[in-house]
Amino acid sequence: MERSPYLGFGGRSWGSSLGRARRRPGTLVRVDLDWLETFLAVVERGGFTAASEEIHRSQSRVSAHIASLERQLGVRLLDRTRRPVAPTPAGEVFARHARDIVAGVGTARTAIAALRGLDQRSLTLITTACVGAALFPRVLARVTAERPGLRVELAERSWHDVERRFVADGAALAVLPQLEEPAAAGLRQRVLWRECLHVVVRDDHELARGGSLVTVDRLLRAPLLVCRASGDGESEFVRLLARRGVVAQPRVTADTPQTLVSLARAGVGVAVVNSVALAPLDLTGLAVLELDDPEPQRAVAAYWNDVLLDTDTGRRLHRAVLEAPVPNGAQPVADVDQAG
Repeated sequence: MERSPYLGFGGRSWGSSLGRARRRPGTLVRVDLDWLETFLAVVERGGFTAASEEIHRSQSRVSAHIASLERQLGVRLLDRTRRPVAPTPAGEVFARHARDIVAGVGTARTAIAALRGLDQRSLTLITTACVGAALFPRVLARVTAERPGLRVELAERSWHDVERRFVADGAALAVLPQLEEPAAAGLRQRVLWRECLHVVVRDDHELARGGSLVTVDRLLRAPLLVCRASGDGESEFVRLLARRGVVAQPRVTADTPQTLVSLARAGVGVAVVNSVALAPLDLTGLAVLELDDPEPQRAVAAYWNDVLLDTDTGRRLHRAVLEAPVPNGAQPVADVDQAG
């Protein structure tokens, strides 16, 4: 097979030529990382407009990035005549390599950012308000007693874009509701506990008069109040139902369990709250009911980069998190596994 100077392939039509002069074999092309990220966004979202919204760049900038990338490589990467836009055969090959490159650069940035913070005795930890209040008092009491000069930032509102925040904030570790997608390359994961979801209603609500167990069918007849659990605004409970083929439309989606409980008390609807979040809340005038489901429906996991274990402070933090007792309302992973 004759080798092409472009992508190392020849003999098959990998995408129409752009009319550029052919480079000498072995000539390296200049490709910006931004171009790769833009190209992958177009491939994954199936269009230029959707990609521009995802990566927060103008549509003209997205088009310019794709044009520059195709010009440098000398082939068409996207078939613009199709709807949605689809990669050409060359684009499919290039997308696989682009994902590896972007992931590798992201992993390197994450490691360097985390190491910089550890060297400066300053830790950024990504979590949620609920997990932060339930887990980190004991963890940080232990770590700061061992390292009195340590400075810590608990980033409780940065978790929706956790992999980007690992880079931007130089985060050392995250403890979060388990991510739907696999962790990025270089990030390690350990599930710490599992917990059930509960239904919270006014004590004079009809669900409270029907017993302590609530079926999903009965629950869906009431206006739902849920917490969002991802950057796109979806809640864990809504995703759980979707996996079972049930579509739910909440009346209110909020950021915190405290807000949900207040809304339930005011009679706005029926709140679905995880058990760990309920422990510190004022539940006066409310009834807490169980979902008629035997399986814990929420897992909380720790995420960290390998570089965390390269320093003494990082190892101490890692041990403190993994050895911490599970919060009230949670089930240790071993207990759940043995019960199954």
